[in-house]
Amino acid sequence: MKSIQWVAILAWLLLGLAPTARAEGFGLVDGDRVVFLGNTLIEREQRYGYWETMLARRFNSGHLIFRNLGWSGDTVFGDARAGFGSTAEGFQHLKEQVSSVHPTVIFIAYGENESFEGKTGLAHFGEGLNVLLDTLLPTKARMVLLSPLPQEDLGRPLPVPTEHNVNLRLYGDALREVAKKRGLFFVDLYAPVADHMREAAQGPLTDDGIHLTSYGYWRTAAVLEKALGLKLVNSSFEVDLGRRPMNFTLQTPETVLPSPPPPVDAPAGVSLSGYERVIRCKGLAAGNYLLKIDGEKIATGSAAEWAQGKTLDRRFELDQVERLRRKIVEKNRLYFHRWRPENETYLFGFRKQEQGQNSKEIPEFDPLVSKLEAEIDKLKNPAITKKAHKYEFVRQQEVER
Repeated sequence: MKSIQWVAILAWLLLGLAPTARAEGFGLVDGDRVVFLGNTLIEREQRYGYWETMLARRFNSGHLIFRNLGWSGDTVFGDARAGFGSTAEGFQHLKEQVSSVHPTVIFIAYGENESFEGKTGLAHFGEGLNVLLDTLLPTKARMVLLSPLPQEDLGRPLPVPTEHNVNLRLYGDALREVAKKRGLFFVDLYAPVADHMREAAQGPLTDDGIHLTSYGYWRTAAVLEKALGLKLVNSSFEVDLGRRPMNFTLQTPETVLPSPPPPVDAPAGVSLSGYERVIRCKGLAAGNYLLKIDGEKIATGSAAEWAQGKTLDRRFELDQVERLRRKIVEKNRLYFHRWRPENETYLFGFRKQEQGQNSKEIPEFDPLVSKLEAEIDKLKNPAITKKAHKYEFVRQQEVER
């Protein structure tokens, strides 16, 4: 293992390469090809698309390609990708799968499965992680390491997660240390998610203590956004009704779509702190007022409450961002069948003599994926459906007449 690491170091010297340097801030640019690589945490994200939606809406001015290469049960050694072969063959598959999509950014999430080896397995994990990162160096991609999530305590008969969480934290710390040494981005999912799990009123994030639900991915998308150092885009605004009539048209200056609405399995009334849209209205005479937007009753409050600010339901933009997320999920579904066809053994494996002639149909997924990506490029831009909306403040006694 050490010899492999020395070969990598020698390659840096001979080829003029250096370990990836961490930029001042995380960002994506036009043409970036983003790979999500890892275990079940990554593979299941494509079912819901909240992480990808978060990144697509934040970086909405260019064409981005996202490829989910997660594999349930995988490790830094490529164990789950071995199929009928050896672990070494599984690792070779991992290398080929990543290099085939020519990534410029790679999110890497490992450590959950390896953590079951406990403290005694840390050194082995560290060696495997460094070999994996060395193997990915030729892509010249910017790399982001993600810590494992904590195990959620959902009560008995599920196991008490205390001991396992100690190990998960150890493996997360190991990832942090490697990221620091290599100058890579590190995202600590453990600490903020553990804080959430202690707030019982917010509802569970997993269905079995380990695997995130759609609500869990919705919540952790905000965690990921913050951990990458991306500041929340402030969509709050203020109007002075002392200088304009009580009914007016307004095109709010949205440059980024909001976070998608909570999924159906979310607890009632949940919201993401800091993502609310707040309107502050000065100049209202004393009294209670109803706000209508495009003739629809939205909210009521006193003049003082409106001056302090009230949260609005961002229904216009929420519809667009939810359509964006659904397109992303559909694109991921088609791409999954592109790179992991269900009958792979018959198409490309040791039984290809039976149905291998059908393998020519697999590339037919490519134009379908491209078509959806073109639609995603349009939907992630708030300008395409941007229009002025009619706002109207009506005194409450006028409403009651």
